[in-house]
Amino acid sequence: MLKKSQSKSSSKVAGKAANRQTQEQRTDAMRARLLEATLELIAEEGWAQTSTLKICARAGVSRGAQTHHFPTKDSLLIAAVREIVLRYQRELENASDQESSRERKLEELFDFLWDACFEGNLLTCWMEVMVAARTDAALRPAVRETDFNAIESMRALGARCESNDAPKGISAADLTELTVYLLRGMVVHRGVHLKDDDKMRLFTLWKKLVLSSR
Repeated sequence: MLKKSQSKSSSKVAGKAANRQTQEQRTDAMRARLLEATLELIAEEGWAQTSTLKICARAGVSRGAQTHHFPTKDSLLIAAVREIVLRYQRELENASDQESSRERKLEELFDFLWDACFEGNLLTCWMEVMVAARTDAALRPAVRETDFNAIESMRALGARCESNDAPKGISAADLTELTVYLLRGMVVHRGVHLKDDDKMRLFTLWKKLVLSSR
């Protein structure tokens, strides 16, 4: 009898654990759908036009489901901000891991940053967020913290580059940070008037300017 009782008790515990794991997975999946829909809308329509009603419609979830996971619009949008930086951080970490066995040339890092900026919509989303944070007091602290961390990660990658790639008297980390700001400006202007050919021409000119003066 004791063995049977213990067996039933163990089964109940295992069943509860399985149900809890399934619930956690459902929660993660729902949050991921909401965040993905938010990022898509920010890239397509801009920060100001992204509403929770549109997000719910895009994600295919009810308003109640959205408020269960993200009680307010600000909490959802700030979570989206952190998701943008998290994804970008993963790209930087992958780049760092791939290059850990050798010194990377500064030009290669610049090209990586180019691809990270213009493949997909991550940086477009981030530029929308940066502009919004200038006048949104609730958003600004999260943006300031996450952007600072992202810039520091990119500077660290730059610092690991071959030192003779940078012009004399200028650190590779500083050049990397300057390049990030240059590319961000291009992302903003791309949505207004900057053509793809001009974008590439200017970036090539930038690399020639800073890398040929060493």
